Amino acid sequence: MIINNLTTTNLSTYLGVIVLSLAVFFPALSLGESLPTIHVLDFCFPVFLFLIVQKKGLLSKSWYFILPFIFGMYVLFTILIQGHSTMRHDYFELYKWFKYGVTILFFTQVNFQFFKRVIPYLVGILFLVNTLHFFDVFKINELLEKYYNGGIHIQFFGKNSLGEPAVKRLVGTMGNPNINAILFGMTSIYFLPVTFHYRKVALFLMSLLFMFLCQSRTSLLILAAMLFAILFFYSRIWTKKQWFILLLGIVLSFILAWMLTTSFFKYTSYSNSLLDGSAINSGSARGRFETWKLLFSQILEYPIFGHGPYKIYFYANQLYSENEYILMLWRYGIVGFFFYITIYLIPFRDFFRGRRPEFIQVLLLVILMMVSALTNNPLTERNIELLFCIGLAWGYQRYFEKG
Repeated sequence: MIINNLTTTNLSTYLGVIVLSLAVFFPALSLGESLPTIHVLDFCFPVFLFLIVQKKGLLSKSWYFILPFIFGMYVLFTILIQGHSTMRHDYFELYKWFKYGVTILFFTQVNFQFFKRVIPYLVGILFLVNTLHFFDVFKINELLEKYYNGGIHIQFFGKNSLGEPAVKRLVGTMGNPNINAILFGMTSIYFLPVTFHYRKVALFLMSLLFMFLCQSRTSLLILAAMLFAILFFYSRIWTKKQWFILLLGIVLSFILAWMLTTSFFKYTSYSNSLLDGSAINSGSARGRFETWKLLFSQILEYPIFGHGPYKIYFYANQLYSENEYILMLWRYGIVGFFFYITIYLIPFRDFFRGRRPEFIQVLLLVILMMVSALTNNPLTERNIELLFCIGLAWGYQRYFEKG
């Protein structure tokens, strides 16, 4: 039995590293315009199930691991009561929550000591790829546009709608500057110098630099929420001198990113519009407000159980909710929203208890997801969902080890 468990752990660990690497660096596979793209997780889903059954994971340790499957069955219920049973695309939302639950269970059984040795190299490659993209070395942007869903974000990289030079927003392998900013927000949490070492400080600030290069307003909100949480709950982990070094480093990273993205202040900074208040009146913000107003008025039509996934409605009307809280209320009503919000609140409660410093990073990861959900749909983005699952699995593995 011990040998079998060790073998399963090794297989899970190596497979987990492969899945993480492919998800971050390789695009999803497209089988046709009418079909959704296939992510690396989709290929590995049956193997994940097999390895979970072999080792049984942590399924019996907490009802949090059962919650995604309950949510998935509730999604099926909303599909049926709204009469959408023939809409093929809606069932992918059911599959999504099953996959979320299976992914967390799978990663609870990997050896994270091995992950810790590999992740710095993966992040280093990520820094390199995004640097090549920012300066368009080897015409890498053509590759990102064609295969990585870069689309219009790459076409207008460093240009305005007239094709004239403008501010640059780092898109990277995520296909969207906002999602790329969330990715680097996650790497900054990973390298957060809980124990103050200058190598960790350098990697933390480097991650923030790339996050700032994405010129995402949401990323500034995320960083502010993270710093507030650390200052309010864990301020004593750093001395006053260390706080000064970190805050100075953050300011200098922001200024450097501001210089680079605006070609040394030639053009208006995108993220800086949040600081001067003009973001509220931007076309992007107005479009979001109009969509939220529309969706909220429709939430009142089916407030208890919602409209169901009803993905075809969003496709036909070219609607992008850009707020996961409103989207979940619209789709699944008050009942479904309860399931959704507990996906965040239960781990927040678990890792906040006792304010133990070893769980700061997992707590910040949950905060990152909750803040980004205000203006994005992070759990809809499959790479972000995967990284969130890995972070939670790492946290819960240590949580149960320490009792």
